[in-house]
Amino acid sequence: MSEHEDQYWEKIDDFLDGQLPQEERLAFEAQLEQEERVRKDLALQQQLRQGIAFGSQGPLRARLDRIQAEYQADKQDEGGKVVPMGQGLMNRWLMAAGLLIGALTILFLIQQPASNADLFASNYEPYELKTTMRGPDEEDLSSLAIEAYEAGNYETAVPRLEAALAAAPEQAALQLALAISQWENGAIAAAQETLTPLLEHPLLQDQANWYAALFDLANDDTAAARAHLEVVVSSGGVLGGKAEALLDEM
Repeated sequence: MSEHEDQYWEKIDDFLDGQLPQEERLAFEAQLEQEERVRKDLALQQQLRQGIAFGSQGPLRARLDRIQAEYQADKQDEGGKVVPMGQGLMNRWLMAAGLLIGALTILFLIQQPASNADLFASNYEPYELKTTMRGPDEEDLSSLAIEAYEAGNYETAVPRLEAALAAAPEQAALQLALAISQWENGAIAAAQETLTPLLEHPLLQDQANWYAALFDLANDDTAAARAHLEVVVSSGGVLGGKAEALLDEM
């Protein structure tokens, strides 16, 4: 495409975008009235843009093929010879088609619902024990269990938490920490069993149902996860918003 042709198509783009100065716009509108070729080139560019807006590769390909055929038919000289479409113009179409395909790919990825495993990964983090459960000088079973848990040493935390709960089974927060530790160690069934008694706990019901839902997502049990999340939402606690957002993603 020559520099003159390039400027010609840029002027068409500017006209469609409403960016031409008033004097140039009036001159271009007058040219449109007088020259059929300009009218057809304007329509061509509009169709190209519409093809992109349609968001479909199939219709765009057909549209480009039809436009090319019309363009070549209009460029026949008096001897009937077809003047090939300019490489620059073809490049514009190919670039637009490439942009469309890229946009469709991104749209496809965005529209794909997240898998249960993805939802688990994006929402799971270990339960945070309140450090006020122990004093700085305490060396009892609970403090040792909490120390291992907070350090992320779940293999050590499990037997320590089990021992602490055996001595003081009323410490529900330690039981939730035990479920998390078991999960982190790959003891899936044990983690879910440990969590079950807490699902109706007056203070930890929301947390227990939240983690139960996440465990169900990891196990690809959508129905069970929904049931637990609905409990969290209905309770109106601090986790309600997170549970509701997760339900919307499922």
